[in-house]
Amino acid sequence: MKTSPVEKPRSGSVTIKLDDADRDRIASLATAKKRTPHYLMKEAILEYVKREEARQNFIAAAESSFEHYKETGLHITFDEFSQWVDKVQENPEAPVPECHT
Repeated sequence: MKTSPVEKPRSGSVTIKLDDADRDRIASLATAKKRTPHYLMKEAILEYVKREEARQNFIAAAESSFEHYKETGLHITFDEFSQWVDKVQENPEAPVPECHT
C-alpha cells in the first residue's frame, strides 16, 4: 500500500516594488520597533489577508442568509433585534429572538 509523502509548506520569495520613500518609512518603523523590514511587511500582508478573508466570509454569510429569507420568509424585525441587543448588554446569555414570517 502506497502512502503519500507529507508535503512541506512552500516557502519562497516574493518581490514587491516600493519607491524609496516607502522603503525608508518601513525601515524607520522597523528600527523603532526593533524588527526587520521583512517582518513588518510579512505581518502587514498576513493581517490584510486575514481581514479580507473575514470580509469575504461575512459577505458570503449575508448572501446565504438573504437567500434563506427569500426561500422561507423567516426573519426578525429591527426592533426585535434592537431589544435583544439591549438584553445582551445585561445578560450575555439572552436568547436570540425566534424567527417568524
